[in-house]
Amino acid sequence: MKALILAAGRGSRLKEYTEDKPKSLLEINGRTLIERSILNLQKAGFSEVIIVTGYLHKLLEDFIVEKYSSFCKVVYNTDYTRGSGSSFICSTPYLEGEMVIIESDLLYDYRILERLAAQIGKNSMTLGHFNHGRDEVKIVLQDGKIQKAFWGNPDTKADGDWVGFTKLSSETTKELRNNLENTDPDQGKEINYEDFLFALIGKYDFEAIDVSDLPWLEIDNEQDYLNAKQVAEKIDQNFS
Repeated sequence: MKALILAAGRGSRLKEYTEDKPKSLLEINGRTLIERSILNLQKAGFSEVIIVTGYLHKLLEDFIVEKYSSFCKVVYNTDYTRGSGSSFICSTPYLEGEMVIIESDLLYDYRILERLAAQIGKNSMTLGHFNHGRDEVKIVLQDGKIQKAFWGNPDTKADGDWVGFTKLSSETTKELRNNLENTDPDQGKEINYEDFLFALIGKYDFEAIDVSDLPWLEIDNEQDYLNAKQVAEKIDQNFS
């Protein structure tokens, strides 16, 4: 199974820390976010990861080539300032087979990937609960399946929050690729990548994989980054 990591954005809410490096190169307890994701993917048995770079891409690419060139394929998104949809557009040729799509600012336990990889032939999104009072993608379930996913505020009624991992079956990956190929490139680059995924819900069944029992953290701002060390300690205890 392959993975796609979207690591092109600047991380403007962490400007103090990302002025001279991509967010995925932020170090937490001795390891960068991107390295932690790569190691998690290897431990969970993935065969390859495609990493979409953008902001200060050379720094990230040099790091990957030096340490993980046999496992990682790098794709440079020249239009990264236009939004996450631009990363999906440039990754289109690599979308095939069963895939897991991962946001690069996630600090997480590798067992999340194991749960997703076990969903052979199925589509799924991870379900958790944010407690930071910010807008997040809300998930609504019906008969055990994801009925819809949409952006909402902390008071929005939902069954949980999407944590930022998506598993696609081979059939659904093919549909996503067709959708991207049939989207006007300039228009597609202005669309959030999440919207391309949301469009698949309803046409295909999506399971909700509850990961609320495992340690994870999305690092969006300085407070998240300051909290990351404690979360990383829990994760590292389970990694060996």
